[in-house]
Amino acid sequence: MKGRSLFTKYIVLVLAVCIPAALVCACSGGSSSLDEDQYYVYYSNSSADAIVHRTYRLSASGQNDAEAAIDELFEEMFSSEYTENGYYSAKPDAVEISYHYIKDGVLYVEFNSEYLSMSLVQEILLRSSLVLTVIQIEAVTAVEFFVDGDPITDSDGNVIGKMAAEDFVDVLLSEESMLTQEAAVTVMFANEAGDALVPVSYKFEISSNMSLEEYVLAQLIAGPEEGSGAYPTISPSAELISVSTNKYVCYVNFSSSFLEMEEQYVSDNILVYSIVNSLCRLSSVDSVQFLIDGEPATTLHQVTDISGTFVRDRSLEQTD
Repeated sequence: MKGRSLFTKYIVLVLAVCIPAALVCACSGGSSSLDEDQYYVYYSNSSADAIVHRTYRLSASGQNDAEAAIDELFEEMFSSEYTENGYYSAKPDAVEISYHYIKDGVLYVEFNSEYLSMSLVQEILLRSSLVLTVIQIEAVTAVEFFVDGDPITDSDGNVIGKMAAEDFVDVLLSEESMLTQEAAVTVMFANEAGDALVPVSYKFEISSNMSLEEYVLAQLIAGPEEGSGAYPTISPSAELISVSTNKYVCYVNFSSSFLEMEEQYVSDNILVYSIVNSLCRLSSVDSVQFLIDGEPATTLHQVTDISGTFVRDRSLEQTD
């Protein structure tokens, strides 16, 4: 599986986590600092930049069966019941757990493809909150994550592998710490003649609640700054409904207004490839497919075929 865009070479990660010392010191399951049937359940805080926890008491069935305990803890972690008290699920609604099982002390967890659409911060909050919650179960010594059958990898394509409580020791910092790191993103706009694509660099704030794909498309719709030497390709009237990436195919879902935009800045070809080439510069994207109101697109302006998938066309990128 192609590595997720984690931008580790740009990041000195600061994760604000409130974690009991007894849990961090434990190299295997268990929760000796609590009553036998009590666990710390971890959530995101309201600003989605830190992990918070509360104490939870397992039911009788959860106390006697590890799988039942995991189901119960997951239900608590990913519930919206506690939002009024500052506890928020670290898992976006679209991200689903396809399956989980324990084998030889390792809890294997598979997410659906929507996991790949999460921002870096969302990934970290989800993985860390999940590991730190279930690692307290005596039968669980580590957790390994998958997406659609493939192991989760880092930005260099290396499999992250099994994770345990001690993997989070280096990110246990003060509650005042914030995730405000940035990563470089390149967006392709038109040149002055409108016959080629030119790059414009942006700084994507890792703590943003949007994915990289969403950020790139937002910049394309907003257009470049005046005087940057780049020119818009998409009308600001274009309405983006959603964007998601599954197995390196990025699905860009516009409303029908995209087909007949009020302003036409460039040719259809430059418009399409400003989107495709911008998204395909992300390490999580190899190709792009256009959707209109959730259905596969057919033609743009009733002329240009935009069905199927598109890959980056480097010949359109201005090199000088």
